[in-house]
Amino acid sequence: MGANVLDSGFDKIRRDNCTIYVNKDFRDSTLEQLLTASQEDLQKHYAATTIPSSEFAHVYKFTVRLEGVDREVYLKEYVCGSIVHFIKQLFRTSRAKRAFKATLMLAENDFRAPTIVAMGERRFGIFHTRNFLVTLDAANSKRIYEFIPESRTDLAKEQLLSKRELIRAFGQTVGRMHKAGIFHGDLRLGNVLVQKEQNMWRFFFLDNERTKRLCRLPLRLQVKNLVQVNMKLPDTLTNTDRMRFFKEYWAENGGSKQQERELVRQVVKRSDERLDKRMWVRRELRKCLRTNERYLRVKTDRYIASFDRGFCQRNETVKPVDFIEQIDALMDEGQILKRDNTSYVSRLTWNGKDIVVKRYNHRGLIHSLRHTIKKSRAERSWLHAHRLGVLGIATPRPLAYIEQHRGLLVWKSYLVAEHVKGQELKLFLRDDEIGDEKRATVTQQVTDLLGKLGQYQITHGDLKHSNILITESGPVLTDLDGMKVHKWNWLYRIYRVRDMTRFAKIKPSPNKKANISSKLSLP
Repeated sequence: MGANVLDSGFDKIRRDNCTIYVNKDFRDSTLEQLLTASQEDLQKHYAATTIPSSEFAHVYKFTVRLEGVDREVYLKEYVCGSIVHFIKQLFRTSRAKRAFKATLMLAENDFRAPTIVAMGERRFGIFHTRNFLVTLDAANSKRIYEFIPESRTDLAKEQLLSKRELIRAFGQTVGRMHKAGIFHGDLRLGNVLVQKEQNMWRFFFLDNERTKRLCRLPLRLQVKNLVQVNMKLPDTLTNTDRMRFFKEYWAENGGSKQQERELVRQVVKRSDERLDKRMWVRRELRKCLRTNERYLRVKTDRYIASFDRGFCQRNETVKPVDFIEQIDALMDEGQILKRDNTSYVSRLTWNGKDIVVKRYNHRGLIHSLRHTIKKSRAERSWLHAHRLGVLGIATPRPLAYIEQHRGLLVWKSYLVAEHVKGQELKLFLRDDEIGDEKRATVTQQVTDLLGKLGQYQITHGDLKHSNILITESGPVLTDLDGMKVHKWNWLYRIYRVRDMTRFAKIKPSPNKKANISSKLSLP
């Protein structure tokens, strides 16, 4: 092992094809040895806790005794998530080293980021096989939106003044950053930590691998950062609060009135584009197939799955992989709702949730090949359920989808959703105990639901009355694997006719003179 000075504050250590840069103020031989060993050894030694993150990184939190003091640290291990990432690493430095350099650059320009304990890279020839960054926890800090009250009503004067001071201080900080030519690659509020010390607000910037400094920051990058700040703001922030931020930002960043108006115009335009329903749906669908704060992506030799974290991580002793391995046995023990050659549906309880699992059965090699190419029925149902959720169309909440593979082929797939207590539309319409007023209300609700489908040119594919449940809160659409979203109006109309032909076969109660299906239409 050799040690060189990389920088006045870091030592360079080489061991077993791994190079790490260690902060001189936080040397610890055990930590350094484990960092150059393996991720598994480090996790086991420090009993590290896994922190939710994207699929392109693994983040762990653990406690290390540094300089005689127990310190909370984070290890961020960067993952090569695609062939594109693999190719990019041949032509530029690793993500860990870029984050390392960006953090030092921020410090040089009087901006804050979590203090670096160590940065490491393992290489095989010209390839990076592992790269990671270890940072200290920013003590007593919270994400910026955690300092913003959840409600505007009944705010004490101190809370109101504190919120306004925070907004102004953040506007000043971002303005200074842009004036210095610094662009943050992902300036969402979740990537900004805040400390309050007496009357001072201190901001710490996370995820700095794409942060860079330019001689002059172009308008498009200023707009990009300001749009990122403007996305997913808490409801308690008003337009006046936004103007407070922008006023302080512009006071720091400077420029003519014309430049100010142009910047505001572009920020508003880009924000509106990103909030457009169609673009919002596409982003949400991409998220539900990746590991992040809301979802967990699981891959094994035989399975690929996505879980809602609220479903799979309520109990630390219950693991998603255990559920995957036991799913058929759990279904057999549950209340069987349907069982035929095509599918198997069972209601059961797992991890404290009342759920329904639908298994799409293997039906031959050609069938598996077809669903491998066009996505499994479970994955399509998972995506369509999230689509409807974003659009405000009621459907059972999706909790997970699982694919069982044999080689490259999808063999079987499973959709897991919350159980919804309701009555099938066909049974509701045949129920003589339902009054005319209730019947009219539900008829209008179903019409509105189908109208929303038409508004977004969506067809169900199997719009029979048994696939609409009538609940206390209104109608709920189920069985989504045949759903289609149409780009062309003429094609939508063809599929709409098929939906309506099937849907019109509603048989009302024999005591009713009028067929209620005549009141239900799909735009």
